[in-house]
Amino acid sequence: MPPIPKRRKLFDIAVGDTNELLYKLEEFRASLDEGDENLPSGLFSKLQELRDKLEDHASFSKVDPMTLLSLKISSGPLFLINDKRQEVESLGLAETPGCLPIDTTRFLISLVRGHVATVTEAGSRILINMLLLRVVTIFKHDSGKCSFSGVVDFLVTKLPARYTEYLLGDPTTALANSGYIQGPTTSNIFEAKYDNVRAALPQAAIAASSYCQLQGLFVVRGVVTSGEQWLFFMYERHTDGTGLVRSSPQYTLGRNLEGLALVLGLLRDSIDNATSSDHTFFTTT
Repeated sequence: MPPIPKRRKLFDIAVGDTNELLYKLEEFRASLDEGDENLPSGLFSKLQELRDKLEDHASFSKVDPMTLLSLKISSGPLFLINDKRQEVESLGLAETPGCLPIDTTRFLISLVRGHVATVTEAGSRILINMLLLRVVTIFKHDSGKCSFSGVVDFLVTKLPARYTEYLLGDPTTALANSGYIQGPTTSNIFEAKYDNVRAALPQAAIAASSYCQLQGLFVVRGVVTSGEQWLFFMYERHTDGTGLVRSSPQYTLGRNLEGLALVLGLLRDSIDNATSSDHTFFTTT
């Protein structure tokens, strides 16, 4: 019989283990039938209470580069290829039928800036939503955006069009049972941080590591953003249990939105290549 692991109090659990527990808890909850009379009374409310406490723990735990090293996750840079800048900006400005037009996107961003305090968490999320809305409408019915409640701040999922209503109706259940979705399904991790984007990268890397383990992936791409500043990263899971997160510099929308096209183009590329380690616009050297 294997030895019983030492029991730990909730707030003694490492942040990496906390994220994995949150994913496992979601999978377990999604597998249960709320109408099953054989389940203990109050089970779902207790599961929600546990989830809330784990999310609070994940949010307030100190996560820094040393935490990544302790989890055997190393770090490296991504450099934008200068000759590709115009190409990625053109990608960001490209229109498709039914998408949110770029002029409307600019107007909405200006509206948010003029009426919302984007230096607050709530305000930064509104600004983030404006850019994500533009990008997901580019993909039309082949993509959906959903919140994944504390495990990560946003999960942008691209999947076959016929599953869009299923995903948007109950995103937690759909993503916890992605094996039942026939066809290519990819997701990108988004971490919202309204005051210090670079400081949130370790937390995003840990979330990406847990997501890769649970989904059986070796690569996932993501973004850390305040709405005004955008940092793009790629996480790679290795077979020996180690990991590597590569991240770009921070890109800013700019006072006159001169950086908007670049950010939108990089967002499109990230979503289109969510689980690919091949870069079109970045180099690692």
